[in-house]
Amino acid sequence: MKAASLRAKFLLVVLLGAVLPLALMGLWLTRTAVRSGRALLRAQLEAAVAGIASDVRGKWALRDGELQLLANNSVVRTALAGPATQLAMPDSEYLLQLFAAVHNAIPSVSYVGGGGRERWSFHEVEGSPTTDSARGVARSAGQQAATAAKSRTFPVELPVRSEDGRVLGTLRTLVRLSALLSSDSVQHAVPGAAFVVLDVHGTLFSTAPDSLDLSNRAEHPAWEIVAVPLGAPPLRLVLAAPSAPFVKPFERAARLGLGLLMAVALVALLVSAILTGRVTGSLERMAVAAEAVAAGDLKRRVEVSGRDEVGRLAEAFNAMTESLRRTLAELSQQRALAAVGEFAASLSHEVRNSLTAIRIDLQHAVRQLPEEGAATPLVTRTLDTVRRLDSTVTGALRVARSGQSPMVRVDLAPLLRRAMMSAEPSFAASEARLEPLVLESEPVEVDGDAGALEQLFLNLFLNAAQALDAGGRARVEVRSADDRVVIRISDNGSGVTSGELTVVGTVLHSSKPDGTGLGLPIAQRIAAAHGGDLRIESVVGEGTTVVVTLPASRQSSEKSGLTAEG
Repeated sequence: MKAASLRAKFLLVVLLGAVLPLALMGLWLTRTAVRSGRALLRAQLEAAVAGIASDVRGKWALRDGELQLLANNSVVRTALAGPATQLAMPDSEYLLQLFAAVHNAIPSVSYVGGGGRERWSFHEVEGSPTTDSARGVARSAGQQAATAAKSRTFPVELPVRSEDGRVLGTLRTLVRLSALLSSDSVQHAVPGAAFVVLDVHGTLFSTAPDSLDLSNRAEHPAWEIVAVPLGAPPLRLVLAAPSAPFVKPFERAARLGLGLLMAVALVALLVSAILTGRVTGSLERMAVAAEAVAAGDLKRRVEVSGRDEVGRLAEAFNAMTESLRRTLAELSQQRALAAVGEFAASLSHEVRNSLTAIRIDLQHAVRQLPEEGAATPLVTRTLDTVRRLDSTVTGALRVARSGQSPMVRVDLAPLLRRAMMSAEPSFAASEARLEPLVLESEPVEVDGDAGALEQLFLNLFLNAAQALDAGGRARVEVRSADDRVVIRISDNGSGVTSGELTVVGTVLHSSKPDGTGLGLPIAQRIAAAHGGDLRIESVVGEGTTVVVTLPASRQSSEKSGLTAEG
């Protein structure tokens, strides 16, 4: 299967990083538009029904006062407190006058004694109040229901209490809905809305079609329904409107926005295809040249099209190819080992030139980035890594030319911290943790090559990171004893068996599928070159500890001895 080209990968990044998010945003906007339309409609309905409810509550305050007057007056209390057969004829005229005053809002009043027997009742007949006493002819339930339906009334009951709070009976009334809900109060600013008033028995008033039951919201998902229970009076107001007229304008705007977003995304994708074609063209030519060089055509060169990073890479490639060609030409005249050494020196020189260019660019980037920026630590750490690589390459050049490396006094503390910082991404990738450095005292000085020692410890830290699973941790301790410095790097990984310990450190042996088998041997040789040693201790299931022992710096030892004698 042919691998995807760099241009295809670049376009895929644009597609996944820009076009796809724009499409998802458009879909989200469309859905949000529907919700916004319904929210606007609901807000208008809530405002309208709140105004109606406020008007009803204001008029109910008047009706409630009338009901309290009917229920709590001395005539009613005296009559209900007496025997069931007793009728206060002189006082009944007061009740009739009281009923005449309130009958426009309360067309029916009944007083029921404590035993549940109706004692007095007043009903409006053809616009005039009449009274039916316990001895009179009671109106049938059918007649009362017909009258209530015709006038749209709802029942209200109040207890009749004595002065000391004892319940003497019950006042049962019918209250006209028109006394609470005027014709202009149901005029609202929501087009096509339906208004319904319900009491405990069902629908009392409705402007909705007969086929539309707004008391059940689940049956009408296309309508936005707002219900307000009043409590006092015992009514529930429902205002509803179809959502389509409000939602459709939002949907049209959202679809238009989605179309514009997709058009912008397509234009961005087209521009990206053109630009990436120009950028990747140089890299593709370089890849073709590299394949030719790998096949033996050392005369192949890459055209340098600019002074940017790609152009400098092309120059470095041409210089490296030329250096390689010269080195291979000399192999026929020199011994194989010498020729390999010269090739390594030439290659290191060219790599160092590229590293120098990268380091200069990173230094410029650090100066231009804000100190508190999120990218500043990453660029700084990359710059430190480039410096370490440059130091390593410089050491390699020095060794290749002279066969030796000068020893200077080195403080291990900052060196170890730099190596730990370089290894931190590997621990993060394994979801493991490298604990802070533990020092017995500072400074901790040895004689050696700082770049080589940093490479030694970096290799050990990387091995520890690769040996840990998620949640694992590694610990670094430095102690001094008998003119020696002991560095212990411990991890709580799975450990290795005794059989594996016998081959650990063998050149080209690695327990990792992508390992080179060179990290630990290089670390061992660096330790040996500094007059120290490296040993490994491991227990299966508990972890591994690498112990590096180095001679302390002679100058530090002499200074410590003089201090003790003094």
